[in-house]
Amino acid sequence: MSAIRSTTPSEPDIKTDFVIGQDNFDDLVFNPALGPKLRYIYNNAKQSPVKRFVLADGQRVSYVCQVSLIEKDGHCEPRLAFSVRDKKQGKISAEPVDEIDVYRTKASFDLKNCHKQFWELISYLQSLSEIDVPKEKFSLVSQQESEIVLELRQRGASSVSSIVKQLLSTPDVSLSHEDINQILKRKEKLAEFEDALQENWIEPKWQDFFDENKWIFGYGLNYQVLRHLQSQPHYGGTRVDGRGGKKGDYLVSSVGAVNFTVLVEIKTPRTPLLQGSCEIRSGAWSLSKDLSDALSQIQACIDEWDKHGAEQRDNRDRLEGSDVYTVQPKGIIVIGSLNEVKTGSDAREFRSKRETFQRFRKSIHGIDIITFDELYQRAKFIVGDQP
Repeated sequence: MSAIRSTTPSEPDIKTDFVIGQDNFDDLVFNPALGPKLRYIYNNAKQSPVKRFVLADGQRVSYVCQVSLIEKDGHCEPRLAFSVRDKKQGKISAEPVDEIDVYRTKASFDLKNCHKQFWELISYLQSLSEIDVPKEKFSLVSQQESEIVLELRQRGASSVSSIVKQLLSTPDVSLSHEDINQILKRKEKLAEFEDALQENWIEPKWQDFFDENKWIFGYGLNYQVLRHLQSQPHYGGTRVDGRGGKKGDYLVSSVGAVNFTVLVEIKTPRTPLLQGSCEIRSGAWSLSKDLSDALSQIQACIDEWDKHGAEQRDNRDRLEGSDVYTVQPKGIIVIGSLNEVKTGSDAREFRSKRETFQRFRKSIHGIDIITFDELYQRAKFIVGDQP
């Protein structure tokens, strides 16, 4: 939108103004072109074309809307330009909105003092058979609705959440999958996830990201639904001096008639999966130390949680009170990227890399190893952003 400087216009021609609420819409007719592909509305009572519709005419300022009719494909489409004019100084006190069509009407000033007149103008334009107004795509939040939204924004988050939940219990009111994605801004978070895969985030930053976006773990590795229980959980093993305790990234649970705990460890997309510049023997590569360490770490945490943490009375009472139980808990490691095993000097090297990694993770009992790019694709599935 090009900026319009405040200027002192010539005295407005009263004959070319149509004051909504004073003048009569029945006096208006659709007339032939003023120029190529330009049409206009004529006021028979004033014997003059209408240049501006006055929405509100106060003592100090007037709210006006200029309607331009552009011929396109045998029809006329309206273009609306709004402005607030200082009547005393004869200056434009607010920038007009250049060529705003009815597909996305947004006024640059508050319509609360003239919303009724605005809708009268829209109703008139919609009544003209010569003007193509896309009724099915045109919408504005009414004054009453906008006031409700403003009131809700002034409340606390818990109050807003409670109100939304109560509204959803109203008959015939429901949210679609797309509605939920928009409310939770999941597509924006998905784009952030994609950008982060190209950046060098450290483990704590990834942990914070997943903590803020627990929905990404909404589908576990076998498409089991997971529920977040605790970030940075202590699995047990703490000595009397406070040392020796085992701490993980996430404690989650599957969701069903009975829920079971799952331990999750987060590394980074750049954590290597393999190591070395060549095969250790035909068809086999060395696993990276980071991968083997991550596996040892989560195995120790699972053992500690299973034997001690889950049996601790406070932990057991808290979890079992929510129908969450620990029976040979499953582990999930999020680490590295499959792009690493796509590289190779030839097809044989590429094949041996991917087969080494896949054979390894399929051989691990009770622990799923998922790469960041696989988790990203899972998030795309949740959002419904698949091609």
